Amino acid sequence: MSQELPKTMRAVVLDTHHEDLREAIRSLHVAQREVPQPAKDQVLVRMAAAPCNPSDLVFLQGNYGRLKSLPSVPGWEGAGTVVAAGGGMYAHWLENRRVAVAIRGDRDGTWAEYALAEAGDCIPLASNVTSEQGATLIVNPLTALGLLETAQRAGSRAAIQTAAASQLGRMLIQVARDASFPIVSLVRRGAQVDLLQSLGAEHVLNTSEDNWRDRLRELAARLGATSAFDAVGGHMTGELLSAMPERSTVYVYGALSEEACSDIDPLDLIFRRKQVQGFFLSDWLTARNRLRVLWTARRAQRLIGQGQIGTHIRRRLGLDEVVEGLLGYVDEMTAGKMLIVPHGQQKPVAERSDR
Repeated sequence: MSQELPKTMRAVVLDTHHEDLREAIRSLHVAQREVPQPAKDQVLVRMAAAPCNPSDLVFLQGNYGRLKSLPSVPGWEGAGTVVAAGGGMYAHWLENRRVAVAIRGDRDGTWAEYALAEAGDCIPLASNVTSEQGATLIVNPLTALGLLETAQRAGSRAAIQTAAASQLGRMLIQVARDASFPIVSLVRRGAQVDLLQSLGAEHVLNTSEDNWRDRLRELAARLGATSAFDAVGGHMTGELLSAMPERSTVYVYGALSEEACSDIDPLDLIFRRKQVQGFFLSDWLTARNRLRVLWTARRAQRLIGQGQIGTHIRRRLGLDEVVEGLLGYVDEMTAGKMLIVPHGQQKPVAERSDR
């Protein structure tokens, strides 16, 4: 151990999954947990901040694809300072550095004062990236870059995205602009059209308007949008596939509709060689070596540092405010992230940031 650490910590704990999201949130409670001890190639992170993402809410409901043993601490990502390492070259190098951390596997998450992580799942933070922005570095920015890379590798000249007014949707617009890659963004309200256009989005369609399908079909053909990123599922998956040219692929990465993908024309699959695939960030990262992941993360941090992408923080929550805060968050998730600050709000400090 590099310093004296407490034996116990405070954490938000989930005892039981509930299909009803509000009931699931209300079941969360703060409890004392043992501070975990890192083994070889593991690190202990003193958490500075951790967001609540849609994937965290899905986990609370028990619908996430890879569940953990209960009781468990939620939180798939966050940022903090490595205060102990269990051995191994990379783990030792991370000591006393600020990192973004992803939690994978059956272990407690980031909604706690301390989190145990694999060293390989930690990304050093640049000096011009705050811990608050670093807390949201992995799930949204890396998903945006991963989806963009997937479309480019598939030979697409443009792409379509649903839920474009979300934090991730806005990031996709910016990373696509940075790569000079056209993207068609679908939203549900006129105010969201105005918002995205104010951010520089060129192609925005409002699905509450009668002619959006015709306009989508025309744009997809003209731009060569043979990839689509679907965060919604349900009938939207089929709507996208129908509007796209031959040999197109819809990549489903979310299920906001909480409905099975539907309205898929078998003739599109058979004769027009269209397809539907899933996109799971964890698998995408696993397929890349550590250097490629770090390179991608550095690109994301460059965009954050330049102000091209970033996460809007709606509210900062102490551990005791999590239930009340998240109940408000689910009413309007596009208004900004809820950020959990286990040790209270402090001015971000770059202790030994990667430069």
